[in-house]
Amino acid sequence: MRKLGQAAGVLAVLWAQAGLAQERSVAGHLIAIKDDGMGGAALVVDGEVLHENGVIYLDEAVPVVGGVTVVTGVAGSGGNACGAAPFVLALPEGASAALFGPLDSCREFAVQVQPEALVFATEPLSEPGEVWVWNPVTGLTEALPEDFSADPGAGWQAVADLAQSHPVDAMKVGPVLSALETGLGADYPIFAERISDLGSGDLTAEGYLGQACLKFTCDADWALLYLHPATEGVFAVWHVAGEIEPRLWPADTTHWPAEAMAALRGAVGE
Repeated sequence: MRKLGQAAGVLAVLWAQAGLAQERSVAGHLIAIKDDGMGGAALVVDGEVLHENGVIYLDEAVPVVGGVTVVTGVAGSGGNACGAAPFVLALPEGASAALFGPLDSCREFAVQVQPEALVFATEPLSEPGEVWVWNPVTGLTEALPEDFSADPGAGWQAVADLAQSHPVDAMKVGPVLSALETGLGADYPIFAERISDLGSGDLTAEGYLGQACLKFTCDADWALLYLHPATEGVFAVWHVAGEIEPRLWPADTTHWPAEAMAALRGAVGE
């Protein structure tokens, strides 16, 4: 799997700053991204405008899928409100180019190139992962969503591999995910939404500590996850905008390890 629009995005920005069009020839088709000078861009193929948006980035890779040359990319309004969404530009030999997408989604997709299809998927956790499939016969269609699941081979020994890992990776440890889903109950989706967003984590002297927050309400909507392998303990803290006190699990902090208590005090500013 690879993330969409990374290297291509940098190239497109450089061209836009220069006030030029990004042009290249692929499979006998001339493709250009033209900047209008007013914060907009257009995807032009063989002289025809196929799509207009705030930003349009093309990936450098040009795979052949099901016998058809394709270029993937992302397009969106720009800014931080919503990420650019993927699209597929099909370039059949001897026929007109066809555009599929962009998808109506704000989530970050990765693409997997298969011999007969492209698979676009988002990371599942607080909500199922979106999955879309493109092939030359059916075009771009939505597949069954993918639920978040733990790595079946990851037990408590896997905590040692979580150096500089996002909390989402920590939740893929089987007993950790099971403890959180069972212990938090109806609060699990609220915790998962916060712990899966903007954040980071690392190993500590005795375990693992990760923290994250919702991008646009980071000060009010945040979460913390601490793992203590020696006692196989899982400890969670999360805060919801509009509430005064954070929520804790387990609620009885008398059994929390010292590192977990220190992280809790740091999170609430004590």
